[in-house]
Formats: sequence, C-alpha cells, structure tokens
Amino acid sequence: MHPASSSKPLHALLQEASAHLQQRSFDSAQTLLDQAVRMAPQMRDVQMLQAILAVQTRQNEKAEHIFKALLRQNPSDIDALANLGFLLLQVGRNHEALAVLERAIQLQPRHAGLHLNLGVTQEALNRQDDALQSYQRSLALNPRDAQTHFVVGKLLQERQDFQGACASYQRALSLHPSHPEALSNLLFTHHYLEDFSPYVNSTLARRLAQAANTAHQGQAKKERQERRSSKPLLRVGFVSADLREHPVGYFLETTLQQLDRTRLALFAYSNNIFEDKVSARLKPHFTCWRVIEALNDRDAAALIRQDQIDVLVDLSGYTAGHRQGLFALRAAPLQLSWLGYFSTTGQSAIDYVLADPVCVPPEEEDLFVERVWRMPVTRYCFTAPSNAPAISRLPALESGHVTFGSFQALQKINNRVLRAWAEILRRAPKARWRIQSKQLDIPAGRALFEARLAACGVPRERVRLTGSQSRADYLASYGEVDLILDTYPYPGGTTTVEALWMGVPTLTLAQPGMLGRQGQSIMSAARLAHWVVGTEADYVDRATQWAEASAEQLQELARLRSGLRERMQKSTLLDATQFARDFEQAIEGMWQDAQT
Repeated sequence: MHPASSSKPLHALLQEASAHLQQRSFDSAQTLLDQAVRMAPQMRDVQMLQAILAVQTRQNEKAEHIFKALLRQNPSDIDALANLGFLLLQVGRNHEALAVLERAIQLQPRHAGLHLNLGVTQEALNRQDDALQSYQRSLALNPRDAQTHFVVGKLLQERQDFQGACASYQRALSLHPSHPEALSNLLFTHHYLEDFSPYVNSTLARRLAQAANTAHQGQAKKERQERRSSKPLLRVGFVSADLREHPVGYFLETTLQQLDRTRLALFAYSNNIFEDKVSARLKPHFTCWRVIEALNDRDAAALIRQDQIDVLVDLSGYTAGHRQGLFALRAAPLQLSWLGYFSTTGQSAIDYVLADPVCVPPEEEDLFVERVWRMPVTRYCFTAPSNAPAISRLPALESGHVTFGSFQALQKINNRVLRAWAEILRRAPKARWRIQSKQLDIPAGRALFEARLAACGVPRERVRLTGSQSRADYLASYGEVDLILDTYPYPGGTTTVEALWMGVPTLTLAQPGMLGRQGQSIMSAARLAHWVVGTEADYVDRATQWAEASAEQLQELARLRSGLRERMQKSTLLDATQFARDFEQAIEGMWQDAQT
C-alpha cells in the first residue's frame, strides 16, 4: 500500500473526493480517487465516483464503460441507471437516455430525481407536455427541490411564458439563493417581459448578486488592494463563452485586429470548449487563449491572477455560459462589463460598464452598480460579413406592397408587439410580413407562435413564417423585405446592423435603459436617427405611413437602400481603426481613474 493511501480511511477519501467534485475541483478529486482506487479498485462507490468525475471532465466513453459495468453487476443499481441516463442525454443519445430512465422509474417510481431527468430528456426530444408532467411528478415527491423549479422555469421560458418562468426562477432562488443558473436566467428572462422596467431589473440584479456573492466579497477587496499598480503595457483579459459564430464574435473581430499591441496585451478566457471558424480567426489576435469551462471559479480566478491580468472584461453578463462567480472573486484589479449584456450585473466587483452617449444618458446612470464609461460615439464595432450578397432592388417596387421583416428570436416578439403589428396591418390592407426565426423549425414552437398571432389579431394569411437558414441565405433573405420593424422592449442588435449592411433600415422604438435604447444607439451611429420613435403610437403611425407609401416615397426608400452599405462603411459602426483607438483610450482611462 502506498504511504499516501494509508494516511486517510477510505470513507474519508471518498467524502473528500465527493466534496471536491461538487466544487468542480477536478484535479483534487482525481488525486483522492487515485488513492481510493489503489485501496479498493472494485468497490462500487469508488467506481461510481470515478464515473461521475469522468462525466464532469467529458471523458464520456470512460464514464459509460464504468456505469455499464456497474449495471452488469447489479441491473437494479438506481444511481448507475440515473447517471447513465444523464450521460446519454449529455452526448445527444436522447432515445437511449429515455429508455434507461424509464427503466429506472419502473424500479423506483418515487425517486424525484429520476422524474426530473426524464423530463429533461423528454424536453430534449421536443415532448414538452410530457416533460412538464414529469417535472410536476418530481415536485410532488420533492416540492423543495430548487433544480426542478429551475427546469420548469426554463421550459416555461421556451414556451414564451415569461411571467411563469420568472415565478419559477424566483421559487428556485427562495430555496437556493445562490443558484447560479436560476439567478442568471431570472435576470435575463426579465428583459422579455412586455412591461420590462430597467429600474425593477436594476433593483433585482443588485439584490440577487449581493446574495450570491457575499462569500467572495472579503477576498475580492483584498485582491484588489494587493494587485493594483501602474503599468506601461496593460494585460487585458476577455471572458466569454461566445468567442465563436455569435454576435459577440462578430462585433469583436475587427476591433481585435486593430488594437495596438504596444498598448494592450490581449488574453482570451473561453468558457466554451466548442470552437469554429470565427474562433480560428479570433485566436491569432490574443497573446494567450485559455479554455476555462472545466475550471471552477476559484481555479479560473487563480489562473487569471497567475497571468497577471490587469483588466478583465466580461462579455456575457447573465447570458448563457457566463462566469459572474469568477468576477465576484475579483480575478483582476480592474473589471468591466461590455458588449454581450445590456443591463447592470448588480456586481460590486465589476467596476465599469462600457456604454455610449445614446444608450445610457446621464439621468439613467443610477440604473448601474458599475460606473458608466462612455465611448465617444458607439459601444459597438461591427465586423461586416464577407459572404454578403449585393444589395437587392426594393421589393415593393415590383410587388406593389410593402413587406415588413423581423429576424428576431420569437421571445422578443411579445404580444404587445404583435398587437401593434396587427394594428398596422388593419390600417394598411396591402402590407405583408416576413418573420424568420430558427424556433419556427420546431413544430410545437411554430404552433404556439401561430396561436399567438391569431390571439393578437394578426391575419395569418398575410404573414410568411420562415425557419433557420445558412448565414449566406439569411443575409440574402433581406432582399425579400423593404424595412424592419423592431421589437420592444427588447430590440434587435446584430440583426439591426446586418439589415443595414443589406440595405434595409429598421424602425425602432426607444425605451428607457441600455437595452431599450439599443436600436436607437445603432441607428444614431449610422446617422439614421430619424428612424427612431419615442412612443408606441408613433411607431404604429410611422410604420403605417411606410406601408401606405406613395410611389415617390418608395423611390426615396429605394435610394436609401442602394446607398446604405456605403453609408455604413463610412460610419463609426464599421470604423474599426477609430473604434480601436477609442477602446484603448477607454481602457487606459479607466485604469488611470481607478488608481485615484
């Protein structure tokens, strides 16, 4: 027996290894399990923890082999069945997962966790009604399980029941105040409410972030005091799960190309093992590219400190794959929020939010825990798509009617927006609509949206619904619409800029808050501020005017269309060289300001 393995009893090793697994300290867990294997290689609990660790570290074949070996020894091993079902679900073998979990429930029908995992599997198979019933069975057996309330919230969110989703997330947080996914989903989903208020959202973000981060605050302040210093070359780290084909990647690319490496050294901390062609283009612009998805917050923060990062930039906020817990640990002396989010994080450990003069006017600075630092013109710099087709002729000149377009996720098209669109169609009998979203590929999602169209008075025969397309075909499809009508209170961002590149302007309604003013900020930077309205009544009136446009007005729209790409090329939205200089000055300015 090795000396290390004799220093602790086997049960103590397993308890400690299990604790490290829960904390996502995988290296420490592996070390302890190696000792346990030497002591009792055939012991069921030792093998089970080995398999669970393999799942967590994406050693899927190893995990499957162990679970199946345990089931050969005992076909009624519920834990092995449950974990095997979860693994099969994780790797996309959903039908196999379903069979395994159904078998487990036959053996132990009052196991709440099995019903939970069965529901997740059914949801993955687009069986939402069955999934909801499984979640309800799980809650009947264990009504105080925060995770089950959380997955109910996710399902309701997918069904565009945002009020119900927020209520479920709140219940999850009442049972588990620091539940990270419930916190982030609640804050993000809140933006989809028809009556979204940035003031309510700001209050909610502060309260929830404080509750989640209390344990880290002492260490965060100490780290900030110890590491702040003056440096000629600032080391800037970017944390994101979206350094890929994603709006964050599209907006980041040309800025990275133009940043001065004698002023800033760039480090990437990707919270996503998945990489694509955009990732490949981004990588050369970083001094170092690290994948931190498998690291817990403390280990990731230690890595960032080891890299001596001066400024850490959060590109996610509370969107999918965020690492707010990492920022709560004050991984760098100066931390800021930019690009991927549009509200306060509520995080006292994040010092600044990068804004512009339009998206955050002075009277709305109190919405942010972070200090507001404004870029001179815009907080965005768009990377023009290389595969975009030429701008097409205005469709209305040939069709004889105006076609409005929307390329948003369906959750942005709330019933308030649909009622406004119904009124526009009522006033303009010839107008048509083209709505495109990948969610329309799912039959249940399409049926739900069609039911909402009918309930809000939108004539189905005047609306063309289209599902997902390749990026090239998506860009070409702007040739089928005359203008975009923005959603609200959650407007478009990337799609608005892409539409402009394709010659299609967006009529946008400015609302309070950084999110509500997103369309206004983009259109103003493109020198199209006259396409921004301030009330819903003006929105309906202006859209109706375009729908009933005269021949002369359509020619005016056609001229705007044909020259819009050139206008964009000259705007600050695509001037990466100037934006890079502004960004460098902002980073250096925040750093200097933080020294005082």
